[in-house]
Formats: sequence, structure tokens, C-alpha cells
Amino acid sequence: MDRLTTNTSAACQLIPQNCRVLSIHGSADKIVPMEDAMEFAKHILNNKLHIVNGADHEYTCHQNELASIVLGFVKDSSNHGNERAANKSLRSCL
Repeated sequence: MDRLTTNTSAACQLIPQNCRVLSIHGSADKIVPMEDAMEFAKHILNNKLHIVNGADHEYTCHQNELASIVLGFVKDSSNHGNERAANKSLRSCL
């Protein structure tokens, strides 16, 4: 998919509404403008956009921060899954 010819709104509509999405973008990215990340985030219901201040496209000096953001999102996703499973189990017992 070519970023320059992609209809962002249409592409985002293909993402299921119950799918949690993490978007991470560097404020100093010279390859993909930060506005693109913000536009993408506007079209996804369950999106968390995280801007890494000063990070370039490859997060050259921000690898630890990038890893921390991703791990936090994954851990949070895991907790959401456990809550849903517990609620489903509770409902089935009632």
C-alpha cells in the first residue's frame, strides 16, 4: 500500500472497531509528517496515538522510550483481555 495514494479514511474503516491500535510517531520524523499520524488517529475509534518528542523516523535516540510505550500498551491490552474474560465468566455464572 503506497502511503501517498492511500485513502486514510477508507483504510481505517477496514480496522474492526474492537481492535485496539497503537500509533507511535516521532515529532522529528522527516520521512512521514506528524500530521499523517494525527489524521490516521482521527479515523480509528480505538486508537492511542503517542508522539515521541524529538524522535526521528527510526527512533535513533529513543529506542528505550519506544520499547516502554509498546510494552505498556501490550500489558494494558493483556489486562483488558483478562477483564473481559472475568466479566464473561461472571455473566455465565449468573
